[in-house]
Amino acid sequence: MKFKIKSLTLVFLLFYFIYEPLRVIMETGDFSRLTEDFTSLLSFLGFLTTLIYLYAYSFGAYWLFFKTYKKEKQYLSFVLIPLVVLAAIFLRYFLEEILGPTFFNVRNYPAGTSLSRYIFDNLYFAFVYVSLGVVFFFVQYAQYKEVQQRELILQSQKTELSLLRSQLNPHFLFNILNNIYSLIYYKSDNALKSVKKLSGLLRYALYEKAEQVSVKKEIGYLNDFIDLHRMRLDFEPEIDFKAASDVLSLQIAPFLLIPFVENAFKHGNLKNPAAPMCIHTQKEGTYLTFTVSNEKKPQEKDEVGGIGIQNVRKRLSLIYGEKSDLQISDTEDTFTIQLKIALDVC
Repeated sequence: MKFKIKSLTLVFLLFYFIYEPLRVIMETGDFSRLTEDFTSLLSFLGFLTTLIYLYAYSFGAYWLFFKTYKKEKQYLSFVLIPLVVLAAIFLRYFLEEILGPTFFNVRNYPAGTSLSRYIFDNLYFAFVYVSLGVVFFFVQYAQYKEVQQRELILQSQKTELSLLRSQLNPHFLFNILNNIYSLIYYKSDNALKSVKKLSGLLRYALYEKAEQVSVKKEIGYLNDFIDLHRMRLDFEPEIDFKAASDVLSLQIAPFLLIPFVENAFKHGNLKNPAAPMCIHTQKEGTYLTFTVSNEKKPQEKDEVGGIGIQNVRKRLSLIYGEKSDLQISDTEDTFTIQLKIALDVC
């Protein structure tokens, strides 16, 4: 937290030139008293000494709390406030009762006024202007804590996003390595092609550090992923893959789309021409919409989904909040997801 002396000074002057005229008018009812401080050089010097010592209250209280207000000893700041009050009062005494008579033959209080009387008479101003300094400190302190809390939340979100991203890539890699293992085991001609495709995918996964990537890049990632599955399967999967041209330049967070396609390959029946896996990307109103729909395998009548989809839900919440929506329809025969991201964040 920075020591904001300029801001304190501006607040003090604003408060002084509003509060003091109101106080004088309420106490005396005499508007002419407001201009007395500017009728002569001596009265103006008196005005300046008053301004200085009142500022000393606010500045001293603010400085004291800035230096001593710690978690473990918060009470110390309040305990030491009387020292600030006495210091400001003695500053006024020095200016008005020592320098004034010595150099200008003028003083504010009658000669012979006792020190105790002098101190007691100044306690009213001490309360007002010390309070101003303390309030200024706590307003700044509250703002500082709020900024700290926001930064902490932001850092936590970044850490969680990194963790979620690191969870996604090994999960994907585990499944693909199983596929390549099967190709090698059965001595398929597609084994080497699969390794090449996988190396491209890993390069993207390992070196793509941007917060946002183009939809075109993500679609290319999906195409490579689908090609890997085509190589391992002993049949041509029925897939309806469409991406509207007007969405390709939009920007989204990387690795958002792959879990849904991965889930469809894992649980979907891809042999039925009448019910192909549908992967559609398009604009709908004010949203970018990504839809994946697949017929379930005959034995897959229980709930599908998994860590990948749970992962995406968390990432969507952290990155887009209410600017995104993920709807899942899980019926007895089909599984459909629809992801919407507002165009104004793309």
